[in-house]
Amino acid sequence: MADFPGEIERLFAPVDAWGEFRRGARPAAVVFILYRSGDRWQVPFVRRRGDMRDHPGQVALPGGGVQEGESAWAAAQREAAEEVGVPVGRLEPLGAGDPMYAAVSNFSVVPFLAHLPAPLPAFVHDPGELEGVLEIPLDRLLDASAWKESADPWRFRYLDHDDSIVWGLTERLVAGLTPRLRQALAATS
Repeated sequence: MADFPGEIERLFAPVDAWGEFRRGARPAAVVFILYRSGDRWQVPFVRRRGDMRDHPGQVALPGGGVQEGESAWAAAQREAAEEVGVPVGRLEPLGAGDPMYAAVSNFSVVPFLAHLPAPLPAFVHDPGELEGVLEIPLDRLLDASAWKESADPWRFRYLDHDDSIVWGLTERLVAGLTPRLRQALAATS
């Protein structure tokens, strides 16, 4: 029986061969961090401050813009360090999902998956950008019945967790990773 992080590595593109950003868009990278807490896999998300220019008040994966001359994976690690206190180099890269485009902010975003082998005693968020860190069990993220559809005319999927809503680009990123994450879990069960 294979281990879960090993199966993820097998199913996703390598971090240095994920593809390319959409031309003309602002490049960004996020990281879907997996760690064990007791007998469950967990994923930290950040709650952005309501006064932020990009995606104000939203729940997001740790991440942000890729700086000139920086690789997307390096940006994801830097942002995880800045936003939730995971030191650069502590994450074990597992792979990359398909890049997504956010027209509203003109970001082209690549989602990376990483394993945090020894969880931090507590995630430390950057109060200059964030209201806090939200830890969501992986099984809840992968449970299709946990995701709801809004009654708005625009109809969007969302997950309500601890008085926070995962929706928009973050929902799209998670939905894009979900099929292969389910496959990796099934292969290790």
